[in-house]
Amino acid sequence: MPDRFTPEDDDLHPPAGDFYHTEAFWYSFFVPERALGGWLYASVRGALGATAGGMWIWDATATDPWDLPFFEQFGHLKPPTVRSPGRIDFPTGMSVVTLEPGMSYDLAYEDRDRVGVRLRFDALEEPVPLLSGAPPYPKASHYDQTGRVTGRIVLDGERIDVDCHAMRDRSWGTRNERGYRRVGYSWAASPEFSLLAYTLPKGEGPEHVHAGYVRRDGRTAHIVEGRREVERDPVKNWITGISLEVRDELGRVTTARAETLSRMFLPGATSLCLNSSLLWTVEGNPVHGEDQDVWPLKEWTRP
Repeated sequence: MPDRFTPEDDDLHPPAGDFYHTEAFWYSFFVPERALGGWLYASVRGALGATAGGMWIWDATATDPWDLPFFEQFGHLKPPTVRSPGRIDFPTGMSVVTLEPGMSYDLAYEDRDRVGVRLRFDALEEPVPLLSGAPPYPKASHYDQTGRVTGRIVLDGERIDVDCHAMRDRSWGTRNERGYRRVGYSWAASPEFSLLAYTLPKGEGPEHVHAGYVRRDGRTAHIVEGRREVERDPVKNWITGISLEVRDELGRVTTARAETLSRMFLPGATSLCLNSSLLWTVEGNPVHGEDQDVWPLKEWTRP
């Protein structure tokens, strides 16, 4: 896996005959004062010639897909249209225009009926690679990156302005719909600070942070070790709080504590992602972020 994102990586990669080769484009956004979160997402199976994905918006009023402010998830649409290098229109209604390779993007989403989105993502650091062979994507190239997201959403006639700091990721490689394992993906972002922590939870108790990165004091470094502890609702099983301590390659120790503001259930074919909007406290400072709590459906339980 290359350790540097290139301008060509903003475009689609040849599937090279791999039926399960998947391109993924993900952008998140928030309106913290409304506990509102959202995702723009597209995945492309090049060998199959199909696009999946959509857009999801949630807040503190509901958690189930059919009750969320907006939920649209496609599975088998046509391939995207590449208008020119760095300009891709997806049949879901999403489009991405590269303004500066690897750093700045214009984003849009139209569903023909209820919603219209115009956002801009401006990065806070260069794309950070998930180290080669690291789960949950050991056979794919995967980059994470925080940035400032600005623009507006019009949902059912209401204009909602967006000005936040959020995460995107970009990946390509083999990805199956079977064989998912539990994954914890927690992050936080602000102008001065970024944090991403990957865990592979097993049962109850503290979790080992096996990958991720920290940006602080103007420097970005991979995490070398860490510990994450989650608190769950005794009935719903969803996360209510997170305590985190990590050490990075520069020897810096970062501690953080998060409380959940809102959440949504995002079902997949054989897995479930319980996504939570978080308010972190990092060394006394409030920072917004998110947690993705991924479960194989066969392991998901509510006590």
